[in-house]
Amino acid sequence: MEREGKLKQWVRSSLRKVPQFFIAMVLAILFTVALIYITLEVPRVINAVLLNAFPEYGAGEWSETATMLESLRPFGYISFTVTLILILAGFVTKRSKLATLGSISLFLPTFGYFAFTMFFLAGIGVLRVVWFPWLDLSRNILRLGDVVYLPYIFLSFLAMPVTWITGAAPTDMNIPLSLIIMMSGLVVFLLGTITWLYGRFTGLKIIDLWIYRYSRHPQYLGFLLWSYGLLLLVTFFGAPKGGYVPPPSLAWLISALTIIGVALHEENTMAEEYGEEYVRYRGNTSFMLPLPKQLSSLVVAPARALLKKNWPENGKEVAFVIIVYGVVLVLSSLPSILFF
Repeated sequence: MEREGKLKQWVRSSLRKVPQFFIAMVLAILFTVALIYITLEVPRVINAVLLNAFPEYGAGEWSETATMLESLRPFGYISFTVTLILILAGFVTKRSKLATLGSISLFLPTFGYFAFTMFFLAGIGVLRVVWFPWLDLSRNILRLGDVVYLPYIFLSFLAMPVTWITGAAPTDMNIPLSLIIMMSGLVVFLLGTITWLYGRFTGLKIIDLWIYRYSRHPQYLGFLLWSYGLLLLVTFFGAPKGGYVPPPSLAWLISALTIIGVALHEENTMAEEYGEEYVRYRGNTSFMLPLPKQLSSLVVAPARALLKKNWPENGKEVAFVIIVYGVVLVLSSLPSILFF
């Protein structure tokens, strides 16, 4: 009888949670679909406005394009400066949303570059003015993050049996793999949003169920995967007009490191608020991408050696770790620039 009573209680509890899960799922789907739509529609609108304002830019004449871009150079420097200020202000004032906004702004021209290349949206290619401060020094600066292509090279190696079976050239897998990575990012983002909303609806202080059992920051992970796939697409398609601009691996690297820094900052806030309960969850769950323990330990080993502790516990330590990893990754990218 006692067992039957517990079973009935569990069934009632589960049924009460069904509407909350359904609402969370609908809201998450609407939010994700709206985000995708905005991602595709806003560039189209901006492109139409820019082509209206600068019709000669879409004509395909490089001299006219160069003249227009030159006139926009001051705006590029201002935009680049504002982006850096947003990132720094976010960390200094402990407002992670500012840093996240700065990170996304830094990577935004990558989407403009991709749309410009793939769909011939000539106008939106103007977003690349944000990179002018780097390009004026050296175009190779944008390649100082080329080490980030290593995971893709590894995935390409794993995909080799598919090329052998189908008889396709290895390069034929470039676009499908890029799109798979982007779609994976959207799926992870959607699942993370559903779980987060459901956790909030049910009153959970620390969301540690479903996808949050495998990743402490699935929404950030989703964005990183999506943007990484976009970076790969940019790499595989050269710009047909508007001059050559190297794929911006450094922009992605800085954006990714900023997002990671924001996540670490948020974890410190959670640890202060929920204490040992959150520390225990953090110790049992992967940071972002679920990795084998040996590989995960290898990735965080430099940070532990520098800090003499498992995690950075304040803003200064977070900044120190992010800068050190950034410098190491940039230096690791130098061979790619020097020899390829």
